[in-house]
Amino acid sequence: LCYLMADNLHLVLNKRNNYNLVYEGRAHLLKHQILMKNSGFAIVGAVYTNLEVNTVLRTTPHAETCSADDSLLYRIEKRNTLKRRAGEETKPVPQIYGEECSSASTSLETAGNFPTYKKVKAAMYRSRAKRFPPMPATRQELEIPAHWRVTKSGRQFLMYNNVHNSVLIFCTDENIRELAGHAVWCMDGTFKIVPEWYHQMFSIHVFKEGKLIPLPQTVICDFETALIPAVQGSFPGVHVQGCYFHFCQAVLRKVADLGLRSRYLREAETKKIIKMLMATAFLPLAEVPAAVDLLGRDVTGSVAALFQYFRDEWMTPNRMPLWNVYHVEIRTNNHLEGWHFKMNRQAAKHHLSFYELLRLLIDEQGSTETLIQQVTSGRVTANDLRVKNNKYEEVQLRITALTAEYDGGTRTMEQFLKAIAYDVPEPVNF
Repeated sequence: LCYLMADNLHLVLNKRNNYNLVYEGRAHLLKHQILMKNSGFAIVGAVYTNLEVNTVLRTTPHAETCSADDSLLYRIEKRNTLKRRAGEETKPVPQIYGEECSSASTSLETAGNFPTYKKVKAAMYRSRAKRFPPMPATRQELEIPAHWRVTKSGRQFLMYNNVHNSVLIFCTDENIRELAGHAVWCMDGTFKIVPEWYHQMFSIHVFKEGKLIPLPQTVICDFETALIPAVQGSFPGVHVQGCYFHFCQAVLRKVADLGLRSRYLREAETKKIIKMLMATAFLPLAEVPAAVDLLGRDVTGSVAALFQYFRDEWMTPNRMPLWNVYHVEIRTNNHLEGWHFKMNRQAAKHHLSFYELLRLLIDEQGSTETLIQQVTSGRVTANDLRVKNNKYEEVQLRITALTAEYDGGTRTMEQFLKAIAYDVPEPVNF
């Protein structure tokens, strides 16, 4: 922090968070004489100003050994900027230093005086540590201060805290009502940014539209063996829908495991039959077994092994309803994965400290509350806020039209699967 009082008078914060008056290349302790030891000699110098600190009334001379330093003000200002950013931002301290160091090069005349990382590292980390409450030695001793348990609007945000099984639930009463008012819930988790005391950050999202329904009718999630029974046990009768994108990626991983990757990428017929196999998800559930038999009647070798895996892994009575997307419009939870990707990007590092993550969540909750109020006010609609994906909308329209043709009898099963295969997701990191 620096206050420019006159052309040659500057009030700046020092290392002890007191103010120095920098004048003609020397730093003076405000309202005090400076007494410094240098080569065994006492060096006394003072600057007397008016109350507004914009005019020098008189000075007392410094010893000859106390030379002026024209770069002193620059170094103090840059040090204070580095400390301020370390205390206010969530970026890693080395990244903040790197950005400021790079910016210093805009003026090569002064860049040589920029503080070294070794000189400011400790001060930057001390500044960051002051932003958050001290952490206890164990998770069981964690006591979250009251102002860290609420949103920016003052609503209760920490709804549940069980220190024994490491579970914290963050939401508001308004969030609960929003969940209750939507038929489709999307669930997903992320591991990268959670503090070391915890295993996963798990999120539940809904689309901001629809009428009040007391319980979810559909939950979209990954094919996690622990999550699905938990959802079904908590909401009897709910339809659990696996993410179609992750279903396709799982099948394609098996393609690679069976040594079919090169054939999939280079042989059109092999790629077509595998994509048609994944396209069976768009058929009525009862017709899927017949479709798989139709596609697999002439396959041999590794492709036959893929079909056997598909029958064993995905065609059991409990699994088939999870990946079937016949007449389903919302088929993936990719938007939620995108939200987790955004949070990971904002965190800018893995495994945040507890309060760094909590600050990130409180900030995101503030943005979410603003979006909800924008829609609730009637000034904007959900469509105004939604990023339009023309490609996705085109795919959805095409699938809807093809399904109508199949249901109407104008396309055979094989024709339908060939057409749908063009819209089956391509492999990622294949």
